[in-house]
Amino acid sequence: MRDTNGETRRERNEAFELLSPEAEVSEAGHALWDWFWDLRSAQASGFSGPAPLSHQEMLAWLQLTGNLLRREDIAVLKAMDGRYCQAVEEETEAIRAREAG
Repeated sequence: MRDTNGETRRERNEAFELLSPEAEVSEAGHALWDWFWDLRSAQASGFSGPAPLSHQEMLAWLQLTGNLLRREDIAVLKAMDGRYCQAVEEETEAIRAREAG
């Protein structure tokens, strides 16, 4: 996510020589990680940030890709999406605070 200067958090961290954590995904989680970002790439952002993935969007994605998910996989994807939306909201607030002051 870019601020009004077009700078991402990672770029800002690099400018101040701060570390940006990388996500650690176990080998067993790579498929869900890739699927999550594939689902997210088709999701449009609203005016107040990303909207959570709907069941209809997940169903359409499953039909388009032919992927098969277990209930547990769907629960993990929904949890990942919830955390993603929360992180974007936190980053948006941090940008607003930084630009305000």
